[in-house]
Amino acid sequence: MNILFLYISLGDISSSGVFTDLIREFSKQGHSVKVATPAKPNQQLGLHKEAGIDVLRFKTDQLTNNTSNIKKGLAYMKLIYQYPSAIKKYFGREKFDVIIGHSLPPEIGLIVPRLKRYYHAKFYLQLCEYIWQDSVSLGFFKKSSPICKYYQWLERRTIKAADYVGCPSQGNVDFALGMYPWAANHDIHIIHYCQQPISIPTGGEDIRKNLGLEGKFVAIYGGNMSIAQKVSNVLDLAESCLEYDDIVFLFLGKGQQVESIKQEAKDRNLGNIRFLKFMPKDEYQKLLASCDVGIVSLNEKLAIPNIPSKTLGLFNMAVPVLAAVDHVTDYGKYLEEAGAGLWCYSGENDKFKQNLLTLYNNRELCKQMGKNGYNFFMTHMTPTCGYNTIIEHIENY
Repeated sequence: MNILFLYISLGDISSSGVFTDLIREFSKQGHSVKVATPAKPNQQLGLHKEAGIDVLRFKTDQLTNNTSNIKKGLAYMKLIYQYPSAIKKYFGREKFDVIIGHSLPPEIGLIVPRLKRYYHAKFYLQLCEYIWQDSVSLGFFKKSSPICKYYQWLERRTIKAADYVGCPSQGNVDFALGMYPWAANHDIHIIHYCQQPISIPTGGEDIRKNLGLEGKFVAIYGGNMSIAQKVSNVLDLAESCLEYDDIVFLFLGKGQQVESIKQEAKDRNLGNIRFLKFMPKDEYQKLLASCDVGIVSLNEKLAIPNIPSKTLGLFNMAVPVLAAVDHVTDYGKYLEEAGAGLWCYSGENDKFKQNLLTLYNNRELCKQMGKNGYNFFMTHMTPTCGYNTIIEHIENY
């Protein structure tokens, strides 16, 4: 088949990532693959080869967090015209059987219908993100506001444009059907996040030694630090564990609240927390694989079922998950299905601590949950798994 992938943000196709690994898998399986994506700063513009795949990177206004929300919003609206224009310019004479794309940006609901008509193609939607629900619940704008109505309209347009809809968990499927019962007519199903497996690296003990972590029980929080994660959950947990000299919390990531989190940890004299600077990917993987627990935190105000993408790395590195989550997500059930960690609701501080101490006091359980996560990853979350799921639905529906 001839496949066109549409993603809003992509690194080099040869590098590992949730989307790049899936793209390469389709190419590996013998399909003709092309990719269209906005260029990031300093990326080469135009059509060129990456990992042997034709990749079109076209110029847009600033889409990153380094600009105001108003300018970024206008830049996304311009994509409605820029995306199809660039694709037709470079791929106009191509024939595409299937277009595969993500639910971000929301404007994809206006972009894809034009491309479907032009190429007479089907559309496979990876429905992983919802904009207006969480924005309302976190107080960014009101449900009655024009901007909310706009994003609601785009969301409906996106799902209606899809011939197949893949969601990362059953909770996401149920959520979409609850919002839009007619989505059942669009072959809605589960497709787990997927990524190329990484051999569990050795050398983690050397990193632990260099960081002074020998003999410590290490819990790591890696990733975004913003309002959606409510990292204060982890600060509360660390404060409750100050009596345990051998429990250490590592923080490594980026986001809007990094500096405020550092300051709060300092103000609260949380000597069991260490903030690490950026480290090369291979070094981070060694460190992650050597940690005892990986922490996931979600704001209790979130309004959609969120499956954090960091789960891929934790499962792949056989690191058990300790999670505090909102009441809407099915992430707790997800961990239970995999047997890969313990969870509680965000704000249940005593339970959060109890779960950590369960893993701290039972190292065999800790290791077994890590192994369970790894087995779940290898069974459900490799690019081959994602490829097979998509192909099965495209061919059978």
